[in-house]
Amino acid sequence: MVYFLAFNGLMLLLAIGVMAKVISVRFLTGFITGLHYAIGISTPTQDQVRRAVLVWMISVVVIVDMLFSLLRWAF
Repeated sequence: MVYFLAFNGLMLLLAIGVMAKVISVRFLTGFITGLHYAIGISTPTQDQVRRAVLVWMISVVVIVDMLFSLLRWAF
């Protein structure tokens, strides 16, 4: 449960950092470009990078939380 809370807290802090523009767009662009090239989809424009990062982060949090919940339920 501690790992669950730590992961969600870290992702929340990262999301706040992205929205508050604490994390540079240059870093985010490289991160998103790598993710999009890895799965073969088009990359977002400079205006869309912050929103794309938030969508990826929300997706990861939902997937990890659901997997954790299923593991807790199964055992």
